[in-house]
Amino acid sequence: MFARIRHVAIITENYQRMAKFYQTIFGMKKITSGMTDEKGDYNPDRGHISDGVIGMALLQRHPGNRSGIDHYGFEVQDIDTLLGRVKARYPELRVITSLEHVPFSVARMLDPAGTHIDVSQQGVAKVREGYLEGGWDQPRQLSHVAIRSANPAKLAEFYREVFELKPVEGSTENGGFCLTDGKVSVAILPCGKTSYKAMTEGLDHIGFKVEGVEKAKEEIEALSKSSPESAPRKIDIGRFGPTTKKELAACAMGQHPTTDPDGNLLDLLQ
Repeated sequence: MFARIRHVAIITENYQRMAKFYQTIFGMKKITSGMTDEKGDYNPDRGHISDGVIGMALLQRHPGNRSGIDHYGFEVQDIDTLLGRVKARYPELRVITSLEHVPFSVARMLDPAGTHIDVSQQGVAKVREGYLEGGWDQPRQLSHVAIRSANPAKLAEFYREVFELKPVEGSTENGGFCLTDGKVSVAILPCGKTSYKAMTEGLDHIGFKVEGVEKAKEEIEALSKSSPESAPRKIDIGRFGPTTKKELAACAMGQHPTTDPDGNLLDLLQ
């Protein structure tokens, strides 16, 4: 494939509780060394974690940033080819050079729904540490990234034309689309009017494939008792809670809606 999904980033105010959740429940392992902490200092004990394919950055929230799933990223065979496609077919989309200290990304761009995307190329000097390695197989891995769009067909066309993602057969449902790099998928969900969240374009949730949903649920319950600070947040509370849970459950890629300790929406499937 010309491109493959290799990265996702979440902005958080508590690296420790989030890292413990993803490492305990999904077996993710640290692949880079050193990140900025809540004091703005370089902390060598922090780092990106990985499921063997996707590197997850748990970024410290600083003033001006919102907590939540912030962006995701692709590794491409040739970044000049990709940027040429964007310039020729989507000249209105903004592209900038990534910050020098970032271990994965060479460039940052937007998709037509306003989703921030990091783009990398294997072998480029800026790409370092675990992102240079081939990864590993494990039973639990990130399976999909879900994006809401006011125009799902247009967004699906963008990912086909620019990143050469392939449609997943039989995945078009309720006005949405699903495309894949061969291992990890992008689920494109239509915006709706059922809640403020459903009205909003951009990243909606991420999903993990597990060897057994019931087993994963039991382990989440055990973690919630042993480390309450790393317990998932309940979805179906508050005015929009039940609606949010219903919207998440409607994603064709998932089987069990849940969250992480910060309340970011997750899907589990087997």
